[in-house]
Amino acid sequence: MKLWPHQKRLIEENPSKAILNWEMRVGKTLPAAKWIDHPKRIGNTYIVTPKQNKKDWVNMKTKAIVLTKEEFKKTTIVNPTAMIIDEGHYFASALFVRKGKGRSQLAEKLYNLVRKYPEMDLLILTATAIRQNAWSLHTLLCYIGEYYDWKKWRDEFFVQEYMPFLPTQPWMKPGELPTAWVPKKDWRINIRKYLEKHCDIVSLRDIVEDLPPIEPTFITIKQPKYIRPKDEIVNWMHEHQHEQQNKHKEILNLGYRKILVVAYYRDQIDSLKKELEKDRPVFVLDGRTKDADTIKKEAQEADDCYFIVQSQMGFGFDGWMFSAMVFASMAHKCLDHTQMLGRLRHLEHLKSLPVYYLFGGKWDKRIYETINKGQEFNPHIYERDATGTSTTE
Repeated sequence: MKLWPHQKRLIEENPSKAILNWEMRVGKTLPAAKWIDHPKRIGNTYIVTPKQNKKDWVNMKTKAIVLTKEEFKKTTIVNPTAMIIDEGHYFASALFVRKGKGRSQLAEKLYNLVRKYPEMDLLILTATAIRQNAWSLHTLLCYIGEYYDWKKWRDEFFVQEYMPFLPTQPWMKPGELPTAWVPKKDWRINIRKYLEKHCDIVSLRDIVEDLPPIEPTFITIKQPKYIRPKDEIVNWMHEHQHEQQNKHKEILNLGYRKILVVAYYRDQIDSLKKELEKDRPVFVLDGRTKDADTIKKEAQEADDCYFIVQSQMGFGFDGWMFSAMVFASMAHKCLDHTQMLGRLRHLEHLKSLPVYYLFGGKWDKRIYETINKGQEFNPHIYERDATGTSTTE
């Protein structure tokens, strides 16, 4: 299999510990598989990956034991010689915050493992080393032995703000006002020096001179007036689900042979499937899908179809063979949106594919506008600021 220059470079440099902050579709798996099987790492090696990617890693036929994230949490690992963490952003929750809040099971286990076995070689693969705030990169740096005092890190990238809607906590003093540490306005600019110093960075534009742009088209769909129920308690999601009506009609009118449809709600996925399968075959990939690999393969190989994918599951498959991508509704995390768009990219199949966003009301637009700013969508922000964004984020 042909290796690109950046892949050859990684194999030749053969780092003991590294974070590959390589953009999606630039080819992390092949050089990582060669890295884990290097003679100096022969022994007790592991690859930890999302469930959806496990078969791809098994097919690489490395000598490493391949574990899903769920299996990793349950497996006792003793004296590992090397480990690959695929989609490392899932392990990037904050390690050091008040009362230990925020540290996930994945982060806790990996952190304890690297502390117990500091000689273990470690390769972290992620297209998003920096997520919604600076803690994600701090955590990943800790895994590879690059530790920055967490309090100094917090003071550099966060500011403490009064949050009137937050509940009081047991540790607060009488009369103390609830506050939270929120990202500083310029934190993304200032964190670049740490990213560039410690991470191996590769983007598609570093490899492809003429990268076709992804140009979105926005379609507004008129919906019946929303009437808030008087006899039940509902939140903003009730209105947002109301905005999802009749979107199948617009998808049908687009006229493409193969369309990748992205949707957030399971009820919406079921509704879209019911309506779209009247026109042509429909394949669904969501949290209920039992044989994801078969579904992805059948959708990719079909001559014409709709492939409905839950918006949080935009990884582990190629989408360049589809004619268009339609966001019927979006996930609330920047990562999920970035990963889904990444399905349209492939080094050997570069072309410009149309992307459509269907807006059925104010919440569809608010989610898009927030994600497009590089922020996580948080409906509580609209209670703080009428413009929909925090003054510090």
